[in-house]
Amino acid sequence: MSTQTDNGRAFEWAVGTALEKQTGFAIEKNAFSSNAKLAFAAVSEKKQATFTAAAEIAVQHILNKEILFVQSGADGSIKFNSDQAGSAGDVRDVLLTVNGKTLGISCKNNHQALKHSRLSGTVNFVKKWGIDSEGCSADYWQAATPLFDELKKIKKGSDGTALWSDMDDKAQRFYWPILDAWADELQRICHISTAKQAELCKAIISYLVGKHDFYKVICEGSTNVQIQAWNFNKTLATKRTKYPDCINAINNKNGGLYSKTLVFNHGYSINFRIHSASSRVEPSLKFDINAIGLPSSEVYQQTLDLPK
Repeated sequence: MSTQTDNGRAFEWAVGTALEKQTGFAIEKNAFSSNAKLAFAAVSEKKQATFTAAAEIAVQHILNKEILFVQSGADGSIKFNSDQAGSAGDVRDVLLTVNGKTLGISCKNNHQALKHSRLSGTVNFVKKWGIDSEGCSADYWQAATPLFDELKKIKKGSDGTALWSDMDDKAQRFYWPILDAWADELQRICHISTAKQAELCKAIISYLVGKHDFYKVICEGSTNVQIQAWNFNKTLATKRTKYPDCINAINNKNGGLYSKTLVFNHGYSINFRIHSASSRVEPSLKFDINAIGLPSSEVYQQTLDLPK
């Protein structure tokens, strides 16, 4: 059975080959293009057909807008980005470069997650997310460190065999207190000044979305493909994307979804769901981060139907 990662890489290959077909430029051979090609070959013929159809429609739509990248006689190439690039804030999977100018596309199969990020007793998220070089406050560490230390003791005391599923009170004991400490730290920074709050908003969106302007192409099964354009730096032929500069609310979600939603101005709503990435107890928790609201006035969005 193919994994989400395998499907994602397979869709990257479909997008790369659609670019090659529609521009006439060659795909640069490297380890990342080879992995994508192998992933595409490994999925079913039905899925290959869906990915190909979605990629061709999406690429045609993008190139119709970005006409500078289909100039006749231009010098161009197509490259698959490295896995390490994502860790450095470059979420673009396929890069089309023409006459020194690069157009990046992020390729997703059936998921719109922005990023997966961890919290632990050693992860200084304020510094890592680019919010403030000073890092997390003493108040945050005072609240968070004992919780992660307790998880470390549970793991050590069980020789690494303790399971989250055996812990009936994990939400009240760990999930919510850690989420509260995280949210309190964000609010502390916001309360410093209006300018500081604007810096925080820009840093969070930059960390989650990426440092470069790009198109995001999402294959929604066999029915449609969704296209977004993130154009903060005005390098794309779409409307400019503006950063939010204020957090209007931090809302809780309960039940099986232990999360908080940051409600920014300008129509951005980002949900941060915390969970254990492993069935075994570990001294860290993972965020699954999704945009549940994006401003149509700020982010270019189109949904295109696939042929029946």
